[in-house]
Amino acid sequence: MSERREQGFTLVELLVSLAILSIALAVLFGAISTSLDRTRKSRDEALAASLVQSLLVRAGNDRPLAPGETSGVYSNGFRWHLSVRPYGNADDAKAWHLSAYLVRATVAWPGQAQGRTLTTLRLVPPPPAPQP
Repeated sequence: MSERREQGFTLVELLVSLAILSIALAVLFGAISTSLDRTRKSRDEALAASLVQSLLVRAGNDRPLAPGETSGVYSNGFRWHLSVRPYGNADDAKAWHLSAYLVRATVAWPGQAQGRTLTTLRLVPPPPAPQP
C-alpha cells in the first residue's frame, strides 16, 4: 500500500508562522514609532533653539530694552518668555558709562514644561539725565 502525502502546510505550521510574523511586525512597528517620536522631539528642540536665538537677537532691536518680563505664543504653539533685569548694583551703575542688562530668553514647545533658554548681557547707553 502506498502512502499518499498531501502537499501544503498543516494548521499548526500556519499558526506558528503567523505568530512569528505578528511578533516581527510588532517589533518593527515599535521601532518605527520610537524613531518617529525621536525625530519629532529633535525637530521641536531644533526649532526652539532657532526661535530662542532669534528672540535674543530681536531683544533691544525691535524696541529699547527696559527691565521687565514679556511673554507670548508663536503661531505654531511654541511659548516664549523674555526677562530683562539690570545687571550689577547701584555702585556699578554709577561707575559704568553704559547700562548693563541681563537678558534671558526661553522658548518652550507644546508638551514641554521647560524649554530652551539662552542668557546674554546687553550694554545700552544710559538714559539721559533730566534737565533742570
